[in-house]
Amino acid sequence: MDFLKYYDPPANLQNPVMLVAFTGWADAAESATHALRYLVRHLGGTRFAEVDPEEFYNFTRVRPKTKFDDAGERYIEWPANEFFSIRREDAATDLVVFVGIEPNVRWRTFTESLVAQVQSLGVSKVIQVGALLDAVPHTRETRITGTATSPELRGLLRGIHVRRSRYTGPTGITGVLTDALRRAGIATVSLWGHTPHYLQVSPNPKVSLRLIKGLEQLLDIHVDVEALASQGLNFERRVEQALEGETDVVAYVQRLEAQWD
Repeated sequence: MDFLKYYDPPANLQNPVMLVAFTGWADAAESATHALRYLVRHLGGTRFAEVDPEEFYNFTRVRPKTKFDDAGERYIEWPANEFFSIRREDAATDLVVFVGIEPNVRWRTFTESLVAQVQSLGVSKVIQVGALLDAVPHTRETRITGTATSPELRGLLRGIHVRRSRYTGPTGITGVLTDALRRAGIATVSLWGHTPHYLQVSPNPKVSLRLIKGLEQLLDIHVDVEALASQGLNFERRVEQALEGETDVVAYVQRLEAQWD
């Protein structure tokens, strides 16, 4: 069964690379999805397809939202998994961006559908973008780490700390998708931003900015990040204001800074 709804399928994409981010377990402080949505807006992405949510979500857990349109009419916004295309006239590769929500059920069917879409578009490699909670101070440069499934792709991660995870245990949709892509013979890279676990604020534009800088390196692209950098400065000011008088938290941050330095 085809779970994709098409609007304007892109034709003749040039050696496309696909970027993927999911809200949920792999999107601490919404940093990864915020980064890709920013990239889509600032590189002129065009939405061309979305996944029908009916088969993959428990709507009592991932609830649709009531909103109003420009005419003041009420409408229902359903959980969205959207595909965007970005044509790069001055480069040898175009981009496909997928921003979605970790599904509740039928993960294998969901990932098989995504892999089929990757294959039909002729995607040469997939870059998964995520964010994780970590014991890192917000006052230092944001840490990013990466993993890759081939030596060629590991070469793209120059300047980014490459980690080989020895983790075993429960995983998220990103792990399941990576496995499905590997079995289909499609190379993947993962780029992870490390988010301070003690900040309960979303999105975290500082982490989003660092992820975009990492993508610029991986893809040889340029993104105007002035607006995102401004968001990061406002974020820092709000955090500092929130920490005023929180002596225990401030002391903890200072210990993290000492470990970092």
